[in-house]
Amino acid sequence: MESIRKWLTFNKGERIAIITIMAVIVVLILACLFRPSRKSLSDGALHDLDSLLALRQAAVEAQQRQQAERRQETTELHPFPFNPNTLTEEGWKKMGLSDRQVSNIMNYQAKGGKFYSKNDLGKLYTISEEDFAQLEPFIVLPEVSRPSSNKSSEKKSESQAKANEPKRVEKKEIPIVDLNTVDSTTLVELPQIGGYTAVRIIAFREKLGGFIDKEQLRDVKGMDAERFATVEPYINIGATELRKIDVNRADFKTLVNHPYLNYEQVKRIVNQREKRGMIKNWAQLHDLIKDDGEVNPLLEHYLKY
Repeated sequence: MESIRKWLTFNKGERIAIITIMAVIVVLILACLFRPSRKSLSDGALHDLDSLLALRQAAVEAQQRQQAERRQETTELHPFPFNPNTLTEEGWKKMGLSDRQVSNIMNYQAKGGKFYSKNDLGKLYTISEEDFAQLEPFIVLPEVSRPSSNKSSEKKSESQAKANEPKRVEKKEIPIVDLNTVDSTTLVELPQIGGYTAVRIIAFREKLGGFIDKEQLRDVKGMDAERFATVEPYINIGATELRKIDVNRADFKTLVNHPYLNYEQVKRIVNQREKRGMIKNWAQLHDLIKDDGEVNPLLEHYLKY
């Protein structure tokens, strides 16, 4: 008896678990009782499917009826060679056009309409593309010139014709320029010299102190052999006083800014002045800087001592 009571006695945790399980069972039973039957759902779905199929069938049948009506409305044409400007009402009907189409064509002609080309007949809204495709090979239409609206239109046509004529381009004479005095506006008149190149030439001239030889133009950035050969006949070097640099008094920035001196050469010149004394002549300067880069022989003309 004591053992049976032991098996039927539950602690607090076990009692909570049992109550929870029972509650879940009750909820499941109630859900099954109040859920709509599968049969009713299936019947509703089948009913909706039948309705959709019926609507689709009705749409297909309506489309087929419309196509049949269009085929019935389309009249088979029996064209023969004709001039649309002279064909009578009976002639149009004889070819198989409907009364409505013939009436529209007659109204068009009564208002002054005329057919100048075969395509003019196809432009009438009453003639479908299918009808025109059948009629077009049989159209016999003599050449008819379209009337000009007024004299002004004729003048306009003449002016347009003149405008379409190739214009005579007068060749502008290319000037001969002095590289030491020319400005950038005149430089661009030379062949193959654009605005940027003209500005570079003027800037190089300022750094250089003036040109003494045409070949110096090759040192300008962008001046390749082909461009130089094209422009060379139109340039010359006039008599001018070069702007010279005093080797013993010019500062580092002034010297290094000259196109024919590099940084190392200028550095050697300044060190010579500060440590060993003034540079006396071109021969001394040449020996001083020859190991720091190529020495342009024209540099001699731009220095003074």
